[in-house]
Amino acid sequence: MSDIILHHYASSPYSEKIRAILGYKQLHWKSVRTPSILPKPDVVALTGGYRKAPVMQIGRDIYCDTALMARVIDRLHPQPPLMPSAQRASLAAFTQLEQTLFFAAVPVVFQPAGLKVVMERLGADVFEKFGRDRAALFTGGNAPRPDAEFSKIHFLPLMNALDLQLAHCRFLLGDAPTLADFVCWHPVWFVLSNAGVADKLAAFKHLLAWAERIRALGHGTPSELSSGDAIEIARTTTTAQAFDGPLLEPEKLKIGQRVSVSATDYGCDAVTGTLLHASVFELAIKRNDERAGDVIVHFPRQGFRVVAA
Repeated sequence: MSDIILHHYASSPYSEKIRAILGYKQLHWKSVRTPSILPKPDVVALTGGYRKAPVMQIGRDIYCDTALMARVIDRLHPQPPLMPSAQRASLAAFTQLEQTLFFAAVPVVFQPAGLKVVMERLGADVFEKFGRDRAALFTGGNAPRPDAEFSKIHFLPLMNALDLQLAHCRFLLGDAPTLADFVCWHPVWFVLSNAGVADKLAAFKHLLAWAERIRALGHGTPSELSSGDAIEIARTTTTAQAFDGPLLEPEKLKIGQRVSVSATDYGCDAVTGTLLHASVFELAIKRNDERAGDVIVHFPRQGFRVVAA
């Protein structure tokens, strides 16, 4: 089995979600550090245009969106399980809550005290570019950019709800972590990792104790890999990973047809290639890059549109 390669950067919340899952699974994996803003030429060589972090690679298979990455990791490494069958409905509900939690946390971090920390980390010049990059990220999709009003309505009530639930169990659905914990972890981590605003969660003692338990899971065993070496792995790999779920062709589209796939919420850069597989879980297209060769790019079915190219 080829190594999991994660293309990510340290301060990326969704990357932290996958790093924590890899820690729970106690996996060895390859770490490729990427820029936090465009340009990302080595990432785009693999994905064909998708630019959000993280991106997961296994050989020449490239996985976009953490919802699909979590499924793939759990399928390849089923113990300990992320998605116990007895909790599937609860997990689906938590997954639907994930973006609300994240969009509620972002304006908290970008309050003046948190913003000062972010600016010190990035530097004034990079911070200005970061702002323009994130504004462009929310162009063309159906998700509004997170704002303070949204955060006021959702952040504290949701943190309080998590805190109350965690008063009765070590993890959100019982004695062991599940996907529910990891979809809630990264918005909490995003706030706690910023010294300027971490005290916004000080009142939630059960939540903070849970955060320490998640943090103690670690990140598994990463080893550094250059982006050039990752591209070379994609170019020289001849095998491919199994597809996820039985074939279910999108309406009016056929396997073998040239298609374009893009997110519907934000970061809607389109990726074009030949449709190899479609199911209720994923879309997979084959594309060729002059550096990476023939790669197979996978997207979740939910939250992505596929149209004839």
